[in-house]
Amino acid sequence: MSNPTHLKLAVDDESARARFEAAVDAILGANVPSPRLIVALDGDALPPALIGTLVAGLRRLREVGGAIAVEPCTPALRDALALYGLDRVFALPLDPETAPRSPRPRWFPRVASAALAVLVTATGAGPAKAASATEVETSDPAAIIARVIERNPNLSSYQGRMHVDIRLISFPFVREHLDATTYYKRPSNYEVIFDRLPSYARGFEKLYTDVGDPSNWEKRFVITPAGEVDFDHHRDLALHLVQRVRGMIDHETVLVDPATWSIDQIRYDYYNGGSITMSQSFRNVGGYLMLVSQRADIAIPHVRAVAYGSYSDYQTNVAVDPAVFQTNN
Repeated sequence: MSNPTHLKLAVDDESARARFEAAVDAILGANVPSPRLIVALDGDALPPALIGTLVAGLRRLREVGGAIAVEPCTPALRDALALYGLDRVFALPLDPETAPRSPRPRWFPRVASAALAVLVTATGAGPAKAASATEVETSDPAAIIARVIERNPNLSSYQGRMHVDIRLISFPFVREHLDATTYYKRPSNYEVIFDRLPSYARGFEKLYTDVGDPSNWEKRFVITPAGEVDFDHHRDLALHLVQRVRGMIDHETVLVDPATWSIDQIRYDYYNGGSITMSQSFRNVGGYLMLVSQRADIAIPHVRAVAYGSYSDYQTNVAVDPAVFQTNN
């Protein structure tokens, strides 16, 4: 294992993100084994854009067995990292279960207003105002997505089988069973390949792929918080997604469980009045929180259908042929 590279950044420095990306590039260019980068972060607030840059760099180093630790230089940044759960994501050693951790309150904690004040900065002149933990989380889509992406920080790849039963509840009342193989490879490769797909089900593979890959949402969508909603006897965080390049979909609504940072549901609302709602459930598989079932309710003009999906035979941290991810492109 190589000696770690050290970098100090000020969060209010406009060049901070570029300096961090340059450091990651230099480390990868050196081809050192198990590279490690320790970032000393100084400042009073944790900008969402910087969170995204740190997460992207972490993914790049993890692809070669590396890791990044963030060492907050101020109590404000320490509390911000802990609140988002990033104190374990950006920590050494690589195993988050053995990494040192600062105390972090659970969801809906009573957090001191002094620690929270640094997380919400007023626009223009005037001091930052305090916010509840709920307001901080729901007002920061970048932080929510970062938590979703890093839900299984040590999972570099997987392969599994998916089984889908489709029932058309409008004419011609068809029933169909489909089988597929699902693939994932860090940082942002996700693919579902059906063994066969009837003509009326074309597009299903894209639907499932979109649900499985939140890592490129910020490039594809304008994302805004949409508050909290009830889902299956708990409260979820809602995100409103609008495509940057507009297509048939008017908007998407994503529900995220803040207890597990898994995606409970995605609803696609189309300009033609149709909608598709995909709900999901997860469980622990070999130490990872993995998708085990889905239900899609499809209500688009001239088609009403329900699809039930189940996942099995997961193989984790296995070699996946890169050609797999070019199949449906």
